[in-house]
Amino acid sequence: MVSFGSRQGAAGARAMPLMVVAFLSAAGLMFWLWVKAAPVGVEVVEGGPVVEETVSTRVDLDVFGTDPMAQAGILIELRGLLVSSLVGAEAFFLAVPNQSGPYLARMLPEVLESGVVVQSGATVSVTGRVYAMTDSIIDAWVASGAIAESDRILAVFAESFLELQGVRVTAEPQSDDN
Repeated sequence: MVSFGSRQGAAGARAMPLMVVAFLSAAGLMFWLWVKAAPVGVEVVEGGPVVEETVSTRVDLDVFGTDPMAQAGILIELRGLLVSSLVGAEAFFLAVPNQSGPYLARMLPEVLESGVVVQSGATVSVTGRVYAMTDSIIDAWVASGAIAESDRILAVFAESFLELQGVRVTAEPQSDDN
């Protein structure tokens, strides 16, 4: 086997000056970056409530009834709907054209606080957003008292619901006095 000898001192006399130049170059780069760096100011803005869009899109009842989820995520207005039945303190069913059954709607607390009273058989105009129904939403409604535990079975069959930001009663229910 061939012996190559010791590698000690292979860099020779240039090792120390090269190391010093490397350290000075790195230090010079860091100093240059420190001088050229722009100061960054962070502004803390304490925001108030987020204001959502208030302009609603009027949707024809036939279009809504064909595919309610097509309007998901947008603020819509529906006019001239018949309240078919009440479901708990905050929800009711609406008779919507092109739907096989009644359509579930729930009033937000702001609507309830405004003093709107919805009765079965009344005609209403509503403003709100469409959301897909889930088991967790039904559980939350029951826990908050929006619907009774006995009404849970009615909400289970809803594929979607209308969360109402505004309700206007346009016609009171017809009385059966003849």
